[in-house]
Amino acid sequence: QQILLTNSLYAEAAEREATGWQIVVPPPPARDYAAAIASLAQEHGWEKIGFESTALTYADYNKILGAGNGEYVLQPFEESCIDQMRQIKQPHEIELLKRAIAITDDTFTYLCKWIEPGMTEKEIEWEISRKMVELGADGTSFSSIVASGPNGSMPHAHPGQRQIQPGELITIDMGARYKGYCADMTRTICLGEPAEPRMREVYESVLRAMKTCEQGLHAGMSGRDGDALARHVLEEAGLAEYYVHSTGHGVGLQIHEGPTLSPRSPEDVFLPVGCVVTVEPGVYIPGWTGTRVEDCVLITENGAEVLTQSPTDLVIQH
Repeated sequence: QQILLTNSLYAEAAEREATGWQIVVPPPPARDYAAAIASLAQEHGWEKIGFESTALTYADYNKILGAGNGEYVLQPFEESCIDQMRQIKQPHEIELLKRAIAITDDTFTYLCKWIEPGMTEKEIEWEISRKMVELGADGTSFSSIVASGPNGSMPHAHPGQRQIQPGELITIDMGARYKGYCADMTRTICLGEPAEPRMREVYESVLRAMKTCEQGLHAGMSGRDGDALARHVLEEAGLAEYYVHSTGHGVGLQIHEGPTLSPRSPEDVFLPVGCVVTVEPGVYIPGWTGTRVEDCVLITENGAEVLTQSPTDLVIQH
């Protein structure tokens, strides 16, 4: 039996969207979800209730346990089984992800024609949000990153009032959310030719790392080995010390979910057919600049299908 516990603010939406589920709404204004869970446990004879340890606070654990008056126990799952199930996308989920990615691609195409020197990072961030909604997105799947010039050395820089200039690298990390599903894409561009030859050299190394990883990914590979595909390219280019994050992560209903492509990925956890992951190597040189490129790829029985279609040309002529 499928039971969805929600509060009165979302009751009508739950009835409409979660067809086939029993919707349980604790009476307002108390919204005592712990009492509602205890009532369900008594009704169905539950003696053990499982939960995800990363999704329940200690305070909520005590509330739910206390409401049962010893009639049931709470037991954490050994692993995040729900996250594991969500890693493998169903066909309809893949279609929704493809639509979110297509909106992201179309937004980038628009940006390349719209962007001009003198615009601020914040102005560009706002235009990304506006355009994605115009193209049918729910909104952005995360706060867009626009990092120009020296700000590019910060992987998660916050867009500010800095004005973009010709000849500098501009890293744009963005994604549309469509019917709940998240896209994620990064492109680094330059208005006109790069001011320093090394900028192009670093960019080409990062792009080569992304493409090498995409060509080598396959089902049954560990996330650790997937990460190594990109990392080895940057090591050979002498840039390993400036590669400060993992190579990729899963996307779906959340912008960051499993599986991961990381040196920290478990050796015995492998990429399944049907998962969608990002491939996003980057180089960040403090006090100078940074660059990152990122695609979403679908792991199939034949390797990795690149879903992101935006071009990877560095120079945008104006």
